[in-house]
Amino acid sequence: KQWYQRRVAITAGDVVEDIYRDMLDSFTGSAFHIGGDEVNFNCWNTTTEITDYMNQKNIPRTEDGFMELWNEYQEKALARFRTANGGKLKDMVLWTSHMTEPKYLHYLDPNIYTVQYWESANNHQLPNLVQQGFQVIMSNYDDLYLDCGFGAWVGEGNNWCSPYKGWQKIYMNDPKRILTEHGVTDPALWSKIVGGETAMWTEQAGDKNALFKIFPRTYALAERYWSDPTTGWFAAEPRLVYFNSIMEKRGVFGNTMKPEWCVQSQGICKLNNL
Repeated sequence: KQWYQRRVAITAGDVVEDIYRDMLDSFTGSAFHIGGDEVNFNCWNTTTEITDYMNQKNIPRTEDGFMELWNEYQEKALARFRTANGGKLKDMVLWTSHMTEPKYLHYLDPNIYTVQYWESANNHQLPNLVQQGFQVIMSNYDDLYLDCGFGAWVGEGNNWCSPYKGWQKIYMNDPKRILTEHGVTDPALWSKIVGGETAMWTEQAGDKNALFKIFPRTYALAERYWSDPTTGWFAAEPRLVYFNSIMEKRGVFGNTMKPEWCVQSQGICKLNNL
């Protein structure tokens, strides 16, 4: 990854275009996700090839300078995608990053880019994005990251985004409520949230354990974003338990939600003080 960051910082050439062509041949649809997260300025600043290039172009080795370099690559990559796609763009999706911070958001065109939002729900980027006209896909890690709450894989203890995100918390990921808490109360701006997506990162997930981490929690998000319910998770539980059992009969085995007796006796297993 660090080698890749060194190369793409100063070029978006034939290799990038070939990758786009391969992906466009394999995947159809109206959108294309180009990533854009975890750019490492320290990596760039310690790579002679990059610093020489910046010196030749009189780009300062400051945060603003590295952002200028990043934008240069972004524009070249976008041009390469357009060429690979027969002269047309799709709905280009990218992650929140340093470039989507208010100070640097001017580099991006809301008519071209949809932003997939992975920051926490209370981060200042979210209201600014919708106010600046960007469409947003919600994937805020504090609610929607499914790999959270397990043991760390690069150290000890739990992983960085712990604790575990239960289906109840995911169900309550209401973008209108979140924006209202930021002071955004205009329904026209609420509509800038065009969807939500849980994220199951695969550092610790494979074909033997992915499904129980993904389901039934993602079912909860599906009801939230398809139905826009006015009630909370408590009212949704019987539906979700039933749907999970239906999916198990179809061979999709997610995490067990409760004992079988409770599945057969809906409403009896709930604590009375909820």
